[in-house]
Amino acid sequence: MILSLGLTPALQRTLLFQSIEFNEVNRAAEVMESAAGKSLNVAHALAILGCRSALSGFNGGHNGETISRLLQQYGVESVMTATLAETRICTTLINRQNGDVTELVEEAPQPSAAEIRDFVDANLELIRKCEMLVISGTLPPYAGHDFYRQFTTVAARCDVPVVIDSHREALLGVLEDRPLVTKLNLRELEKTFNRKIDNDDSIRSCLFKLIELGAQNVFMTQGGGNAWIVTPQRVEKLKPPAIAVHKNPIGSGDCTTAGLASKLIDGFSLTDSARFGLACGSANVESYLPADFERRRAVELSEQL
Repeated sequence: MILSLGLTPALQRTLLFQSIEFNEVNRAAEVMESAAGKSLNVAHALAILGCRSALSGFNGGHNGETISRLLQQYGVESVMTATLAETRICTTLINRQNGDVTELVEEAPQPSAAEIRDFVDANLELIRKCEMLVISGTLPPYAGHDFYRQFTTVAARCDVPVVIDSHREALLGVLEDRPLVTKLNLRELEKTFNRKIDNDDSIRSCLFKLIELGAQNVFMTQGGGNAWIVTPQRVEKLKPPAIAVHKNPIGSGDCTTAGLASKLIDGFSLTDSARFGLACGSANVESYLPADFERRRAVELSEQL
């Protein structure tokens, strides 16, 4: 089992418009509902890829009930912590006329102190039983900068490999536990080191800094641009495959994480795992809903890298 750990799932509403005019009434041509959020997208994509995935997080209210039903449809095991607060709704607006995608994000509600304790206790126990821990997302205001550290420390003690997709203090706080793969994108790398990164030398310097701080391997993406793999011994670049249609990029980074994890857990090399991860992220762009790609399409794209 791969445990996908995060804090803030969402009920996702995707609205398709023929065109959008600001300061006018806009009527959606189509409305679709799904379950999303970074860790949820990872767990959903892992299920698509045939991996047993369990999803942690906080979930409550009517929206939470809908998410639980959707997770059953996705084949994802829910180990989420129940909350009294209503799970947030996030909304994607897609303008078919020009392809623009606008994401409206609600802040996640704060769970109670007792609910946070329940979450921590349950997931510390689950980590001891899983084959891999995947941590996704930044930390909400109610969680301290070192919140993820308690989970990575237990994983390290139990020899459970960790893939973390985060940045800033949430990432830097766990590097001493030597996660197997640290994943982030270029914008997140800039925010982590609070500097402009605009050439290969500066990218290489910052990625090796993450290695020096404890990351075993680093995987950085740039959307359709070259992805970087950095280990203590080498640097590699991978060019993502060309895709047929651009529908919605939301969740593509999470699908990349899932594809990477699915291959790593099967014993593939970091390079081959990253290649497949990029293919999953690219396949996701061809769908209107996050983490709604076909495994067959991801395999096809992976052969084009």
